[in-house]
Amino acid sequence: MLWGTMPPSDTESYLLDYHRRLAGVTARWFAKTPVVRGDSRFASTYELLAAEVPQDARPRTVLDLACGDGYLLELLARRAPPRPRLVGLDMSEDELALAQARLKGAATLIQGVAQSLPFEDASLDVVLSHLALMLMDDCEKVLSEIRRVLTPAGKLSCVVGGGFMPSGALAVFRALMKSAIEAQPRPLLSLGDTRFRSTEGLRALFDLAFEHVEVFDLEVQECGEPEQVWASLSSTYDADQLPPDAREDVRRAFLAAVEPMKDSTGNITCLWSMRQVTAGTPRRRGV
Repeated sequence: MLWGTMPPSDTESYLLDYHRRLAGVTARWFAKTPVVRGDSRFASTYELLAAEVPQDARPRTVLDLACGDGYLLELLARRAPPRPRLVGLDMSEDELALAQARLKGAATLIQGVAQSLPFEDASLDVVLSHLALMLMDDCEKVLSEIRRVLTPAGKLSCVVGGGFMPSGALAVFRALMKSAIEAQPRPLLSLGDTRFRSTEGLRALFDLAFEHVEVFDLEVQECGEPEQVWASLSSTYDADQLPPDAREDVRRAFLAAVEPMKDSTGNITCLWSMRQVTAGTPRRRGV
């Protein structure tokens, strides 16, 4: 495991355990969930990120940072030739095992951490990351490392969490979770830098390392039977940290509260608020 000289932090230890127990969970819930960005609609947040890699004859090297089970890399590997050279990095051996089985050699997979990327300076053309950067320790170091490994004309594009919608099923879930968390004898582990939780914070953070920073609001449109939606919500990091009895209390209250929200097919809609950040590396003089 590529930890460098430091043992895993509390955050990393929790995330390693989470992805050992729930490997592939992110793609399981979001690979087929549509997303709207302004006037554009994509089949999923993964498809949105894949669209950031141009489909032309220029040779490119693309890194999926915190690649999980390799779903985004698989989308890029399915393209007609010429395909980009694909690399995936993740700290979870359990996720990488799924990625290896999925990709069958179509990408180079590396176990490591984003704070110390095992790549040469200016060696990558595009860095993508899906629902991961906002969880990482020392995010300024992470962004500095991404900038280091990108070419002068390189590009970063990532999807990060964006909070909760003010109404609907997610608002019900948020209110129930707030009460459940406050009732716990000890605070839950807080993941990531708070600057990832607002557009202003994202701009301030990414402006430290990049140029041409753009932040887009995303609406991710999950729809399903209440129990199915609950299964997705129960795998969020806060819900995962609750004791089983507290999580079951939230489940029962959630299912009762969303009963009136069901449509004629028995489904409810769950709108996730996310953000996409795109940024470019400052061009060197003479480039």
